Amino acid sequence: MGQELKRTSGRTLDHVAHVYDLLSPLMLFGLEARMSRPCLGSLEDPSIRSVLDMGCGTGTLTIEAAEKLSGRPGSLVVGMDAAPKMIDVARRKAAGMNNLRFDVGIAEELPYPRQSFDGAISTFFFHHIERALKEKALNELWRVLKNGRSALVIDVDVPTNIFGKICAWSGYYLFQQDEIRENIHGELRASMEASLFRGYEIVRRHQGYISVFKLNKQGGM
Repeated sequence: MGQELKRTSGRTLDHVAHVYDLLSPLMLFGLEARMSRPCLGSLEDPSIRSVLDMGCGTGTLTIEAAEKLSGRPGSLVVGMDAAPKMIDVARRKAAGMNNLRFDVGIAEELPYPRQSFDGAISTFFFHHIERALKEKALNELWRVLKNGRSALVIDVDVPTNIFGKICAWSGYYLFQQDEIRENIHGELRASMEASLFRGYEIVRRHQGYISVFKLNKQGGM
């Protein structure tokens, strides 16, 4: 208590916390639940007890993950975001849930010990941070995952068709975020290759510009 919160050099969404749950479905064409399905599917393994949701926003997916793990003894899902107002909304939504916690923290310096989690998820977070920060966040994700475990990341990626190009570039021009342009040009993929994960697998694509990446931690501390 009383400790000063660390500030990220990436973007935060405190300014839209009060309307985020209204805007998000519109921006994803109502397909948010469908796009997030692989993240929940990755938690089917009954040995998974602890899960981190990096860049959790208002906690919609975090809550769904906690509900999925609710029957497993000792389960805990942790949602973390650098925007305190987003975390405030998430905590209100999750009131009364016992296997769920929301923390304010920064992705480039996760406030958790090594090998703390059996699984990790992150949805639409990495297009808010620039190239160097993407790699730092991925290395932190690798650090807090247990050996042999996996993380799933869903985000804007290199467009694969005309519709995807229209959507991806429209997002960039609307929000004027260079971080989105980085993802369009493959910088998120490059970050994953350069990170301690040493690569990725694309397990699903949506709308021609959103990819579901699976990253495996093989060995290491």
